[in-house]
Amino acid sequence: MLEEFRYILSPIRVKQHAEWGPYIELIDYEHLDYIDDVLCECFDLDCAFFLNEDVTGKYILYFAENATFDVVEKAVNEINEYHKVNNKEYKVAPYT
Repeated sequence: MLEEFRYILSPIRVKQHAEWGPYIELIDYEHLDYIDDVLCECFDLDCAFFLNEDVTGKYILYFAENATFDVVEKAVNEINEYHKVNNKEYKVAPYT
Protein backbone atom coordinates (compact mmCIF):
# COMPACT_ATOMS: atom_id res chain seq x y z
CA MET A 1 0.00 0.00 0.00
CA LEU A 2 1.29 3.42 -0.88
CA GLU A 3 1.85 5.61 2.15
CA GLU A 4 -0.45 8.28 0.74
CA PHE A 5 -3.38 5.82 0.95
CA ARG A 6 -2.65 4.49 4.46
CA TYR A 7 -5.49 6.67 5.80
CA ILE A 8 -7.99 4.12 4.47
CA LEU A 9 -7.03 2.00 7.49
CA SER A 10 -8.41 4.72 9.79
CA PRO A 11 -10.97 3.49 12.32
CA ILE A 12 -14.56 3.96 11.24
CA ARG A 13 -17.78 3.89 13.24
CA VAL A 14 -21.45 3.48 12.60
CA LYS A 15 -23.97 6.19 13.38
CA GLN A 16 -27.75 6.14 13.19
CA HIS A 17 -29.80 8.47 10.99
CA ALA A 18 -33.39 8.93 12.20
CA GLU A 19 -34.88 8.37 8.73
CA TRP A 20 -32.28 6.38 6.76
CA GLY A 21 -30.86 4.06 9.42
CA PRO A 22 -27.21 3.14 9.94
CA TYR A 23 -24.49 5.06 8.13
CA ILE A 24 -20.72 5.53 8.07
CA GLU A 25 -18.84 8.78 7.41
CA LEU A 26 -15.74 8.27 5.27
CA ILE A 27 -12.84 10.55 4.45
CA ASP A 28 -13.04 10.71 0.65
CA TYR A 29 -14.16 8.77 -2.40
CA GLU A 30 -11.23 6.29 -2.26
CA HIS A 31 -12.02 5.53 1.38
CA LEU A 32 -15.70 5.05 0.53
CA ASP A 33 -14.90 2.83 -2.46
CA TYR A 34 -12.61 0.59 -0.40
CA ILE A 35 -14.96 0.26 2.60
CA ASP A 36 -17.96 -0.34 0.32
CA ASP A 37 -16.02 -3.11 -1.46
CA VAL A 38 -15.00 -4.71 1.85
CA LEU A 39 -18.53 -4.57 3.24
CA CYS A 40 -19.99 -6.06 0.08
CA GLU A 41 -17.37 -8.75 -0.67
CA CYS A 42 -16.39 -9.80 2.85
CA PHE A 43 -19.57 -9.15 4.86
CA ASP A 44 -22.33 -9.36 2.23
CA LEU A 45 -23.60 -5.89 3.16
CA ASP A 46 -24.88 -3.72 0.35
CA CYS A 47 -24.85 0.04 0.30
CA ALA A 48 -28.21 1.63 -0.51
CA PHE A 49 -26.66 4.96 -1.53
CA PHE A 50 -23.97 7.45 -0.59
CA LEU A 51 -23.79 11.21 -0.32
CA ASN A 52 -20.96 13.68 -0.50
CA GLU A 53 -21.48 16.02 2.47
CA ASP A 54 -21.06 19.59 1.25
CA VAL A 55 -20.26 21.03 4.67
CA THR A 56 -17.65 18.51 5.86
CA GLY A 57 -16.54 17.11 2.49
CA LYS A 58 -16.92 13.58 3.86
CA TYR A 59 -18.68 10.79 2.05
CA ILE A 60 -21.58 9.17 3.87
CA LEU A 61 -22.46 5.55 3.14
CA TYR A 62 -26.04 4.43 3.85
CA PHE A 63 -27.22 0.81 3.85
CA ALA A 64 -30.06 -1.21 2.41
CA GLU A 65 -33.12 -1.70 4.58
CA ASN A 66 -32.10 -5.22 5.60
CA ALA A 67 -28.88 -3.97 7.25
CA THR A 68 -29.62 -3.16 10.87
CA PHE A 69 -27.40 -0.98 13.02
CA ASP A 70 -26.13 -4.06 14.89
CA VAL A 71 -25.22 -5.92 11.69
CA VAL A 72 -23.34 -2.93 10.27
CA GLU A 73 -21.64 -2.25 13.61
CA LYS A 74 -20.44 -5.87 13.87
CA ALA A 75 -18.89 -5.67 10.39
CA VAL A 76 -17.29 -2.29 11.13
CA ASN A 77 -15.80 -3.61 14.38
CA GLU A 78 -14.28 -6.54 12.49
CA ILE A 79 -12.87 -4.22 9.83
CA ASN A 80 -11.35 -1.93 12.47
CA GLU A 81 -9.82 -4.90 14.30
CA TYR A 82 -8.39 -6.36 11.09
CA HIS A 83 -6.80 -3.03 10.16
CA LYS A 84 -5.40 -2.57 13.68
CA VAL A 85 -3.94 -6.07 13.99
CA ASN A 86 -2.71 -6.55 10.42
CA ASN A 87 -1.89 -2.94 9.47
CA LYS A 88 -2.99 -3.64 5.91
CA GLU A 89 -6.09 -3.45 3.78
CA TYR A 90 -8.45 -6.29 2.95
CA LYS A 91 -7.86 -7.94 -0.37
CA VAL A 92 -10.83 -7.18 -2.55
CA ALA A 93 -11.36 -8.04 -6.21
CA PRO A 94 -9.92 -5.44 -8.55
CA TYR A 95 -12.31 -3.92 -11.03
CA THR A 96 -11.34 -3.74 -14.67
